[in-house]
Amino acid sequence: MKKILTAILLIMSVHAGYSQQFAKNLSKSNEDIVNPKKKDNPKTWIDRAELMRKIYDEPASKIPDISRVAVRETELSLYLRGEQLLSTEQKSVDGDEYKVLVYADKELYLNREGTVSAIRVTKTEIDKPLDKALEAYMKASELDEDAKNAKKIGEGLDALNKAFTNCAFGEYYAQNYAATIDGFKKAVECSSHPAVGRIDTGIIYNVGFIAMKNNDYKTAEEYYKKAAEYNYQEGDIYASIYNAVRSQGTRADTLRAGDILTAAYKKYPDNLSILGTLVNHYLGIGEDPKVIIPILHDAQEAAADQQNASLYYVEGNLHVQLKDEENAIKAYGKAIEIDPESANAYYMLGTLYYNRGVNIYNSSNDKVGKEYDEEVEKANTEFKKAIEPLEKAFSLTPGEKAFADALRSVYFRFRADSPEMQANYEKYKAIYDKLQ
Repeated sequence: MKKILTAILLIMSVHAGYSQQFAKNLSKSNEDIVNPKKKDNPKTWIDRAELMRKIYDEPASKIPDISRVAVRETELSLYLRGEQLLSTEQKSVDGDEYKVLVYADKELYLNREGTVSAIRVTKTEIDKPLDKALEAYMKASELDEDAKNAKKIGEGLDALNKAFTNCAFGEYYAQNYAATIDGFKKAVECSSHPAVGRIDTGIIYNVGFIAMKNNDYKTAEEYYKKAAEYNYQEGDIYASIYNAVRSQGTRADTLRAGDILTAAYKKYPDNLSILGTLVNHYLGIGEDPKVIIPILHDAQEAAADQQNASLYYVEGNLHVQLKDEENAIKAYGKAIEIDPESANAYYMLGTLYYNRGVNIYNSSNDKVGKEYDEEVEKANTEFKKAIEPLEKAFSLTPGEKAFADALRSVYFRFRADSPEMQANYEKYKAIYDKLQ
């Protein structure tokens, strides 16, 4: 027992020693930055920046770098010996479950494999030490007119970039999106400084991505556009820009988003992400189908290897709007060929045949005799063509009321032809009534 108490007292004294040393170093730094003999020396500010970063790093300093080493929960008692675990929580992040270990100055997020995925520093010796470190490096850079300290400043900013990035990820796991955005922005500021000279396009994109989750659409637009300037994701980034602009909510924003996408389409004519988003944009604003179909054909060609059934399904719908039934039938047939489980394609094909039958039947009203009988027979031929695709659609989605209603309607027309047709009519009428 005596040995245990001695060990605890030793750990406490070590921590107290760290705190006292930080306080001493901070006091000296505060004096140096106002000292007339030292305040204009870049080294004064470099030393201050390094101190501030160490203050931020200290709570997690005993844990190995989790970007390089898998740190398991069972090992934490060794790394954090003497630190009290205050509580444990369960938290869902992007659909994944994490166990959160809460300490006095940090939170550790453990994945299902039991390894640390993120560390969130929650308490430091002073407030916002990373921000103060960045301010100090910027001041050092300003004073370093002859660039004698450029290498040292660059190395420091590079290390600070990593610290801000880790901080941002920790805040992301805690779902503090505003703090996540701030951390990533400052990471970008560090890496893009001339002393570092690196463009972290992935981090720039992350700012936009998190801003979207935080409903900060203007920031999302700004950073997605920055990523596009550096050709991040090539053309794919423009679908993200489109969503950020359109999400800003006004009719003018929607039109502006469409203009951005149209320009991107001209630059990347084979990009499926742009093509698909542009088609959906035009559908959303009610553009003339004749404008959309050529773009759809480009998208189909770009997606030839992927065999995207939805592109043909949409084309079929557009041909229906144009009353171009034969091309609509071809498009729905292609959608079904690619995806035999496409209930909507079967339904639309069946509906097309049914509606064609109705139109022929209605036009027979002004005819008499043999000519009338021929028109009715043509209509019945179309009605019968509708049965097979409608039955298939219902078999794939048996709880869909519209499918049951369509089958009820088509079998109604033939209920007097045979007991089988009568039975089918009664079957789908009962299903439809039940689904009401």
